[in-house]
Amino acid sequence: MSRAGRGRPPAGPTLLGLALAAGCYQPRPLDARAVMNDLAREPAGAAPGPGSRPALTPPAGLTEDAAVQLALRGNPDLRAARQQRGIAEGQIVAASALANPTVGFDMIHLEDWPSQVGWAITLGWAPPQPGIYAAGRAAARAGAAAVEADIAEAEWQVATAVRAAHATLLAISEKGALVDKDLETRRRILDLVRKRLAGGASTRLDLGLAQLAVAEVERERDDLATQQIGAAADLGLLLGTTPARDVAGRLGAETSPPPALDALVEATLATRPALAAEERRYHQREETVRLEMARRWPWFRLTAMPRYRSDGSDVHPSDFSAGLELTVPILNLNGGPIQIAEATRDQEREAFAKLVGGIRRDLTSARDEIALRGETLRRYEAQVLPDLAAQEKLLAAAVAGGQLDVVALTTAEDVILRSRSTYVDLRLACYRAWLALDRTVGRRLSAQASAKD
Repeated sequence: MSRAGRGRPPAGPTLLGLALAAGCYQPRPLDARAVMNDLAREPAGAAPGPGSRPALTPPAGLTEDAAVQLALRGNPDLRAARQQRGIAEGQIVAASALANPTVGFDMIHLEDWPSQVGWAITLGWAPPQPGIYAAGRAAARAGAAAVEADIAEAEWQVATAVRAAHATLLAISEKGALVDKDLETRRRILDLVRKRLAGGASTRLDLGLAQLAVAEVERERDDLATQQIGAAADLGLLLGTTPARDVAGRLGAETSPPPALDALVEATLATRPALAAEERRYHQREETVRLEMARRWPWFRLTAMPRYRSDGSDVHPSDFSAGLELTVPILNLNGGPIQIAEATRDQEREAFAKLVGGIRRDLTSARDEIALRGETLRRYEAQVLPDLAAQEKLLAAAVAGGQLDVVALTTAEDVILRSRSTYVDLRLACYRAWLALDRTVGRRLSAQASAKD
């Protein structure tokens, strides 16, 4: 052996050791700090790749559609639900696997050891029973299809919830802009009262009223800021990120009537992932019944395929044979598992009927609410908003001209602020009603309404 080769382990044992190590269990410890560091290491606003986690901080000016895409990648519940795919695929592999062959080794005539001892080698195999094998694979595939539909339903529910949370945050931002505008006007009134008080044209009572009016609006602004924190946290929870406060877009105000109920029912039956999931799950139960039915019929097992025996004491020292074992179903016709499978299938049918009935009720309720909200918005836009605009012009002219009745001005400002804030609430409620219809149908019906705005 050369000097360079001394001490080097043999290649064969090394490769064998690596192969054994690769087949052994490799632990994957979980550490909260490491997970937190991985999240924080993601650059803000970056587009995560497949399988990666989203940015810990959502990008600035987050639009509704961008929020939906971010949630579909980063929502923790969706990420966990998608792991069901691996389970379903593993069940398909398990149902498609064939039984391993068996090897038996026997020794005979041990009393004549060692001269007359014989031995036998037996190969055995249990072939798949056609009905059981086919039904098992079909049930596993139906289960995988149900998992895919469940994931699609979960993604749709998350997307709709994100749109609602985004709209809520937009509404709070719009209310904040109204309050800021009103606060600016009231501070101008307060400055005017102070000037008039210095000139002897106002009283300290007017000054107190003006100060209280400013303080009231500041308190309302703080309340809105608190609501914004909560709404941002709710949106961040859906996105799987930190609170997303900086959102962009405009809250819709769709007043068109909803589609006809029959058309909505047909659209729901064609597109709702939850219905597809229940149908696939029912098919899985049906295949399970077929599988249990097939177990009651006799089937064979190859106990020797072939069997080789060597016996030196026999005139035929070498012996080849084949073996077959047949199950005779006279004591057990698999009645219990069949009954369980049929009851489970019927239970799934009732769950499907419940889902269909609930969807029709949700469609009816959503249509009624959309009609009511749309009528309220139309009335508000036709009657209230023009009056508010005229009132604001009068107030601006009064303040600019130095005309001052503190009680009248603050009261009018209160009415305008409350009415404009109510209009924002009405638009949010109408948008939420459309989202409820979208959620029930399984596709975006309010997309055209959003495009108009």
